[in-house]
Amino acid sequence: MSEGRRIYGGQVVTPDGVIESGTVVVEGGIITDVLSRAVGGRNDLDASGLWVLPGLIDTHSDAIEIEIQPRPSSIMPVEVSFFELEKKLTVQGITTMYHCMSFSEIPGNELRANDTVVKNIDRLRRFAAGRRLINHRVHVRYEMRNVAAAGLVDELMADGGVHQLSFMDHTPGQGQYRDVSRLRKYMITRRDMTGEEADRLLAERRVAPKASLEVLAGLAARARELGITLATHDDDNVERLDLLQEWGGRICEFPVRLDIAQEAKRRGLAVVVGATNLLLGGSHSGNLAAIDAVRAGCVDILCSDYYPPALLQGAFLLRNLGYDMAWCTRLVTQHPAQALGIDGAVGSLAPGKAADVLLVGEVGGRPVVQKVMVGGRLVASLDYGDEREQRPA
Repeated sequence: MSEGRRIYGGQVVTPDGVIESGTVVVEGGIITDVLSRAVGGRNDLDASGLWVLPGLIDTHSDAIEIEIQPRPSSIMPVEVSFFELEKKLTVQGITTMYHCMSFSEIPGNELRANDTVVKNIDRLRRFAAGRRLINHRVHVRYEMRNVAAAGLVDELMADGGVHQLSFMDHTPGQGQYRDVSRLRKYMITRRDMTGEEADRLLAERRVAPKASLEVLAGLAARARELGITLATHDDDNVERLDLLQEWGGRICEFPVRLDIAQEAKRRGLAVVVGATNLLLGGSHSGNLAAIDAVRAGCVDILCSDYYPPALLQGAFLLRNLGYDMAWCTRLVTQHPAQALGIDGAVGSLAPGKAADVLLVGEVGGRPVVQKVMVGGRLVASLDYGDEREQRPA
């Protein structure tokens, strides 16, 4: 069991605002109190000059695929990849990660082959069951064209191997890939295809059969029965929002147009945009820019998408643009927890929640994680020193 500890003197970001020089009291891995004054002793953590934040919750990240396959021709040992990625996520402030495992069966992409995905989910479950630095969860992405995988997804949900399910449709010419030329370029540059190979695959994708609405409704019903959050992906019309609500879904990921994001928000769905999109100043697919959605007031959640450092950086970018710090923090903590149904345990600095806590400083105007606590256990500590003492090399 974790020892009792107080984190004192920092700017404590609660769901309601920022406490200047507050204290977070931790006992047995749980936050027992949040005080509006600094109270600490020799064995406690002095957070003076730092932000005290809840651990970040990433609802959607393909980072594990990139870690396993850093180059098209290089497949790293899966267990090594899990181990190394976890260390990176920890110092990036992510304490709960929903790793995306995609049933896509894309020719030339071994990681998204059905058998491989099933094996990797099993490996991740066994990895997560050990003594870990952070909390690992599984986000299954089901490509509608992958008709053969529907039964596998159903079995995995029934077996407790899925914590979030999203439906994808990457048919060229709609959704994320409305601009087919961008998809073709991606296939050539990142999937190491020739132009002829890319054109042939694009043609096949356009006419490939999709899972029926009956099959999708069945998977959605299974998810609802088991308390698994359902999301749709790259929505480009209102009909998709209708289906998401009909199926009991909660999350609209990466709407490709502003009007769709606004309508999803109006309906009470949780709207997710990419923090990476935010840092880049726009979508790499030419779709909705995250900052435009933020300015329109229709964003609930930031996710890293494929670049985990973007989560903390994106929240601070918005703070630096003048947005309220408590709201920026909720985008990457409390709101994801609420949408995923885990807010009773994590997502905010409040009594009764797990002590997943970050101490974050700023160097050169950018956030840097200095200490990470998960379940009351100090799992990472970095020392950037006093910025005034930094000297150019």
